[in-house]
Amino acid sequence: MNFESLPADEFLDEAQELLQEIENGLLLLEDEPNNYEVIQRLFRSAHTLKGGAAMVGLNNLANGAHEFEAILSKLRSGTLKSSPQVISNLLEGRDNLLSLLNPLLSSLPSSSSSKVQKSSTDRHLPEQSTRAQTTDEELTPLNSSSLPQDYAYLIHLKFDPLCLQVGQEPMMLLKQLEQFGALTMIAHTSDFPSWPDFDPTRLYLWWSIKLCSDKPFEEVDQLLEFYRGEQSELLIEAIETPAEEEQEVQQAHQNMLAQISDQEAQFVDSEPSKGAELMETDVTELPKPSQTIRVPVSRLDRLQNLVSETVIRQARLLRLNDAIQATDDQLGEQFLQFVEDNEQAVRELQDQIQQVRMIPVGTIFSPMKRVVRDFANRHQKQIKLDIFGAETELDKTITEQIQGPLMHLLRNAMDHGMETPSDRTVAGKSSIGTITLRASQQQGFVIVEITDDGRGLDPHKILEAGHRLGMVAIDHQPNKQEVLQLIFQPGFTTATEVSETSGRGVGMDAVKRDIEALLGNIEVSSQLGKGTALKLKLPLSLAIIEGMLVRIGKEIFVLPLLLVTETLRPLPNQQKRFKTRGELIDIRGQYLPLVRLHQHLKIEEAVEKPEEGLLIVVQQGTQKYCLLVDNIEDQLPVVIKSLEEHFIHIPGIAGATILGDGSVCLILDVAAILN
Repeated sequence: MNFESLPADEFLDEAQELLQEIENGLLLLEDEPNNYEVIQRLFRSAHTLKGGAAMVGLNNLANGAHEFEAILSKLRSGTLKSSPQVISNLLEGRDNLLSLLNPLLSSLPSSSSSKVQKSSTDRHLPEQSTRAQTTDEELTPLNSSSLPQDYAYLIHLKFDPLCLQVGQEPMMLLKQLEQFGALTMIAHTSDFPSWPDFDPTRLYLWWSIKLCSDKPFEEVDQLLEFYRGEQSELLIEAIETPAEEEQEVQQAHQNMLAQISDQEAQFVDSEPSKGAELMETDVTELPKPSQTIRVPVSRLDRLQNLVSETVIRQARLLRLNDAIQATDDQLGEQFLQFVEDNEQAVRELQDQIQQVRMIPVGTIFSPMKRVVRDFANRHQKQIKLDIFGAETELDKTITEQIQGPLMHLLRNAMDHGMETPSDRTVAGKSSIGTITLRASQQQGFVIVEITDDGRGLDPHKILEAGHRLGMVAIDHQPNKQEVLQLIFQPGFTTATEVSETSGRGVGMDAVKRDIEALLGNIEVSSQLGKGTALKLKLPLSLAIIEGMLVRIGKEIFVLPLLLVTETLRPLPNQQKRFKTRGELIDIRGQYLPLVRLHQHLKIEEAVEKPEEGLLIVVQQGTQKYCLLVDNIEDQLPVVIKSLEEHFIHIPGIAGATILGDGSVCLILDVAAILN
């Protein structure tokens, strides 16, 4: 991170990420208490947070991070041993640091990325005894050029040679001192070894500094305190002599050096041209520029919208090409070549923008470890959360919107699925229950699975509840999968009494609705006494999707291609009708429900006989359906435009798109139609 000109909102984003890294590291350290590498990472994160907070003037946060770092330093040195109680105390300290950030997050205009990160770490925290009384002014870096310079200090900075290996950043301190006033620095190179002995992980430079500032001695000394260690020499001396009297100042500086090291003082006095170089504040070696930049999500959204408009214009070019070829074959061929080349460029641009918007699902998986730990402690259960495939990437918009449903499924697994340790022992299981979050990419989709080894779902109890609630006819005997699907019905619950956490029949239907709104689906499988698995199938992106243009009567609609498994024109003998199951189509021995779209959408003059139209087989969850349409007109990428701002919700319609001829075409909400 470049601290030369650090905006406050950039620091807040960085601070949230560091606090999440600290939480993840502490949870890992609880499982691996002797993992020194984890302790090192925690120390570096806390140190970076401390330095950044001090840089932007958040003294409360910097002091809190310093205390946090001090405890980690004891863990690192071995004077303090990691234990569940120590981890709990550190997690509470981490929450205290987050509580100091929350007022700032709500007071500053933040990008959507900041809001998302905040929501992923927000939870019910214990009330803190103190809160940061921080104003916006504290977030503005000090401007040294406007400071009155009432004091002069001589500063000696000789860091531990191994400081770089433990996460310290000397350049950060120099930048912070620069904010305090006018600096004159001498960089000493006398400790540099010969080239064969040079170790890039060690620090050989040390500095002598004259600082003219309006800051009192205690404040400057406190800044140095952040960087002091057993093997470092960070000293400060106030000088009463006015800064203009250079001879006396230089003599005082030399006296200070003599007290530190006779050898170095002699080196400075006798051979200044070889041992030191007088430099202004801008000649010290600067950190290498970062290879990454932070971009507000609003800018990415704008880029995505521009790409979407380009895709629409590409479709219009294709239609224009047809008109040109009809009048001039030679010109049409030339124009077609241009259109094809442009289409390739648009596709590549679309893919690149989509890649920029992709973020690892681990950003929402990782905070859930803390949720599991806190829940288990409150309810006297022993639960661990295993995460696989956290590096799997998904569009940021989808990642945000599945966070709520995933959290609901996780709570269900912990509350209803997981037994107490004693019950698990009686059942012959380990006393520690396991919940697994797994993500992977499969054929253009992202599959997110949440499984547990708890008590599982009881099909008999679910069916009894279905009969009691009037969701299943008494004389109907559905198969196991149909029974399990009842948990997604609005108002379904197996509880006969309402409690604090269950019995209201609200939850799983909302989860299913949210997932289907993302053009995804959810499947459930369970084995009584063994556990439950829920599988979410999600598209990589929702901004631009592949669509199938279908005709129903005189109307054209877009059917999302990602739902389609096959198309066919059935024979009359493939149609079946059952009293309890309605119209079915026999496809290779599998009977699939027939859905007449023109009836659902109330469209007249459409094909009535399946053998005269086309059947499009779509999959929703574990069930397949046959959608009857008149014909398939085309297949092309379509840009989804929301109708919510201009129209009330239209059942069966997910949105709209603009075709190449400029006309508006509605996108079918297959999940709503099937439900």
